[in-house]
Amino acid sequence: MQAFISLNYKAERCFFAGTSGTSHFYLSLFAPVTTSPDFYPSKFIMRSVNPSTLRITDLWAFKSTKSNKRYIIEVEGFEDEFYGLKFYWKGVEKSPNRYSLLTNDYEPRKIVRTCIEVMLNYYRNNHRISFGFVAAPDLEEDIKGKKYSCKEGSRRFIFYKRMMINLFGPKTFRQLSDTEHRIYLLVNQGRLSDGSISINEIEKKINQLYSGDFYISESETEG
Repeated sequence: MQAFISLNYKAERCFFAGTSGTSHFYLSLFAPVTTSPDFYPSKFIMRSVNPSTLRITDLWAFKSTKSNKRYIIEVEGFEDEFYGLKFYWKGVEKSPNRYSLLTNDYEPRKIVRTCIEVMLNYYRNNHRISFGFVAAPDLEEDIKGKKYSCKEGSRRFIFYKRMMINLFGPKTFRQLSDTEHRIYLLVNQGRLSDGSISINEIEKKINQLYSGDFYISESETEG
């Protein structure tokens, strides 16, 4: 029997001081009470809000004890609806390819698992929201000479997909994806069941968030 990640455990609320009169403020969020060998502890940094679209961007940070590198997690979306996650090593934050550059530290599972734990903070605070992971494209120098089919998405996309299928069962999230644009979604099953959201509405939110032309389809499960 496949064991899925637990979505229910005691959480501790952390409060951060805010700044009035601007679009930047700090957020009250749930934080994990315990640490785990599966992921690194992360720290909430700041939130910004676009006043015209109400688009939210939250920044989180964590440090790898293996490489001593500091990572930034960007959580973008619309409150009570959808959040998309991206991450990069802070040492390359000025690079236009920061989401694609590899660190070659050989701990991708723990890094991505840390991002998932940040995602779960939002879910435990609001069981009605949905999520997505945006997988960066492969750089040509990273796949040169390697057996690889771009029809399956980038290598990061394939890795994200396998992790999500292994970690989450079908009861809480319906797993959807757009392989061509390398986005993997965990859509709130409860809201789909009660009709308060639809796949078409999710597509519209994704296109609004990332200014693209995405087509969402059911993701194939493994094993």
